[in-house]
Amino acid sequence: MYTDHITGPGLIVDNTKCLSNLERMVQKLRKHNISFRPHFKTHQSRAIGRWFRTAGVDKITVSSLRMAYYFADDHWNDILVGIAYNPREYSLYEKLAERCRLQATVACTDTARILAEQCRFPLEVMIKTDTGYNRSGIRWNDTDDMRACIKYLASNSNLRIRGLMTHDGSTYGLNDKKLILDHYNISVSRINQCRDKTGISDLIISAGDTPSASLAGSFEGIDEMRPGNFIFYDLMQYINGSCEFDDIAVSMYCPVIDIRRRAETIVIHGGAVHFSKDSVLINGKSVYGMLAGINDKGWSKPEKPVYVSALSQEHGIIDCSDNNLIETVKPGDLLPVIPVHSCLTADCTGSYLTTGSEVIDHMKGSAGY
Repeated sequence: MYTDHITGPGLIVDNTKCLSNLERMVQKLRKHNISFRPHFKTHQSRAIGRWFRTAGVDKITVSSLRMAYYFADDHWNDILVGIAYNPREYSLYEKLAERCRLQATVACTDTARILAEQCRFPLEVMIKTDTGYNRSGIRWNDTDDMRACIKYLASNSNLRIRGLMTHDGSTYGLNDKKLILDHYNISVSRINQCRDKTGISDLIISAGDTPSASLAGSFEGIDEMRPGNFIFYDLMQYINGSCEFDDIAVSMYCPVIDIRRRAETIVIHGGAVHFSKDSVLINGKSVYGMLAGINDKGWSKPEKPVYVSALSQEHGIIDCSDNNLIETVKPGDLLPVIPVHSCLTADCTGSYLTTGSEVIDHMKGSAGY
């Protein structure tokens, strides 16, 4: 059984569920004639990336230049670096552009000016547009800033502005399908208004969050989608209705290391260094993961939810005050925990084990540039 190979905390991937999630997204976007540029920051794995290639995907998004090099080494030839351009990495962009169709992301007029002064090679650019998330990018209604950014970029003939991109991360914190779709529709409307005010009609519109991609029934006003989390999903996506429990394709298997009967808690070896410290509110309490059932094929939806109530660096605390779990486990038993946010949990790991006992690579084991 695949669990025989687990000694400490181990992130397990159900590749059957992954492939089902992938096929569903591919078919959905193909039906709506939307270009699919999935974000590979979720899995960070060449092996998993090849599943996408087999499904017909030929262009990707990454979250760092190091990640771009990692996937370029596996013959991905059309790569968007989604994080805003860092002028200190100019030479790395120039070197990588010799190997693939590379797109940079510019998030402000100052960066546009610097890139226009620096760039000595052909480079495509996406302009990051803030449609309400308030993290990064030019505000959708700041027409002067957007036009100034475009003017700087257009001053260098090596640069080609490909389009406007947005990521409305606020949808991840919502637990209502209608609210998610309302946010998505507002975001799409705003970025299209922004494009209209530039006067450049051939700029593409690119969006990219998993809740919107999973729940939207229409993609009018969008040319390209960049979801990433959907390949794994997680507790957050289950709570907000973006997926069913059986779509969740990763689980962290954690050994029981302490049983504290008087405190009505179980301690697992599985802490912030394994999960990150992302949490969700359930019944007014912060939750850092949810236990799943376990069987010879993987994990299953529990009859009654049991949650990880606290995390420290290496430890996870499971509240047993309203369940009988403390009477059914012993030290050394494995408990599968559904992570709150699979992207960050996957980033904490160095490899995956599948339910078929196959070891899958991860970028953390790569040498980098």
